[in-house]
Amino acid sequence: MHADKTPQYAKLKAGVTGKDLLEAVVRSGYPLQATVAETLKEAAPKGRWRGEIQEEWAYVDRDSGQVRALDVFADIPLSHSAEKEGEFQTRAKLNTLIECKQSELPYVFFLRHDPPQDSTAFPEIVGTAGPDVRVFPSLGSDGTGPDFSYLMSVHDALACHEFEIFDNPPFHAISLTKAARHRGGKLELTGEDAYRSLTLPLLKAADHLIGVSDSRDRKSNPIRFIAPFAVLDAPMIGTVRHEGRNVFLALPWVRMSYLEPFNDREAWNQASSRVRYFDVVHASCLEKYLHVLFDGIQKAADRAMECGPQLKEGVAVIDNGEEYSPLKSLEEDRRQYLDWEPAGRIFRQSDGHALGFLEGAEFGEEDILTIGWNL
Repeated sequence: MHADKTPQYAKLKAGVTGKDLLEAVVRSGYPLQATVAETLKEAAPKGRWRGEIQEEWAYVDRDSGQVRALDVFADIPLSHSAEKEGEFQTRAKLNTLIECKQSELPYVFFLRHDPPQDSTAFPEIVGTAGPDVRVFPSLGSDGTGPDFSYLMSVHDALACHEFEIFDNPPFHAISLTKAARHRGGKLELTGEDAYRSLTLPLLKAADHLIGVSDSRDRKSNPIRFIAPFAVLDAPMIGTVRHEGRNVFLALPWVRMSYLEPFNDREAWNQASSRVRYFDVVHASCLEKYLHVLFDGIQKAADRAMECGPQLKEGVAVIDNGEEYSPLKSLEEDRRQYLDWEPAGRIFRQSDGHALGFLEGAEFGEEDILTIGWNL
């Protein structure tokens, strides 16, 4: 007989086997979280400043005051792509806030043909004077300038719609649900689970980060691009009404919208609800998504660093036209007009995307159409 040399700390009890443990670990989702963190680390820009990626990132719940944890957080300093950051006083950072979930049952997105608003607001931009810039038209050929001004969002002032991650993606959803089996094995949809496990953690973590950023000195604080998104290892199925019936689409990337009231930080003369966003990406497409994210954020950050003084003050002169032009500081002789109310709000029109179907396309109501990444 051979004595059992297995140490006490390695002995499984209560009938538990290694196979049981493996199945429990896989179901838990922790391996997905580790994979997402590693993928993010490999894809992050390799600038002169080292970024930080942290799992189980702690934040304070704005409603309960309790400390909670987000799956993956990244704080990535951004250098100017032309290596000109020494010329600018303003710094920029990208912060990703990520929740990871896996399920054998699908998540179901209720899609709309058009985005909820024309002007993009994802990722969120903080560290500026506010969400808007008060812009004055540029001087005329005679060297004089108008005495009126408008409000323009920071996103529009930087013409962020020119970059794919900011521009409206093809698929917008107003509701997110998760399929679950109830008594009798019947499949039902629940919005509560998805709301509490994805929407609330992502937006509350973003609120915590925004609050920390706003509490610091505005001039020295970096401009932050805050991108909350979920990574799912689960079927992602969108549904949309078409010609009086439901159409199902299997999707790699969806932008979720969530409406909430405006708060004190928000812009002047807004009556409609504030639209906030987070993205949902399938785990198999995470690398492609991160490429689009980092590329667009880098280009927007270049512009933000170049226009830092104007964004920090919240006042600028802007050239006419839809295409981007750098913001300029307001001349001293027109600063007297800052006491006047803005004349209104202006937008840069995004080409965006709208969901549509080819005329005469035929498919059954129970069919699930597969959408590839090259949208």
